[in-house]
Amino acid sequence: MAIKDEEKGEKKEVIILVSPICKSSLDSAVFVRRWAKESGFNFREVSVLEPEGQEYVLEFGIRRVPALIINGKLVSEGKIEIPGVERVEN
Repeated sequence: MAIKDEEKGEKKEVIILVSPICKSSLDSAVFVRRWAKESGFNFREVSVLEPEGQEYVLEFGIRRVPALIINGKLVSEGKIEIPGVERVEN
């Protein structure tokens, strides 16, 4: 269940689709999880090999992972880019 933005009544949810055999997508999930927590978003990591992940692939026509869905909209495929957020590698 997504968190609701109390002022706007909007859900705040981030879903990242990953492949368990793609190190880049798994590394991106760590980055996005941290960003989502700091930004007040509910976060879910979903494998494209699971039925739920396959549903997202079909629904959004996803061709590359990681894929980022924010508030029900596909915003990124492949390399994760979040406007205004600088990625810091550990």
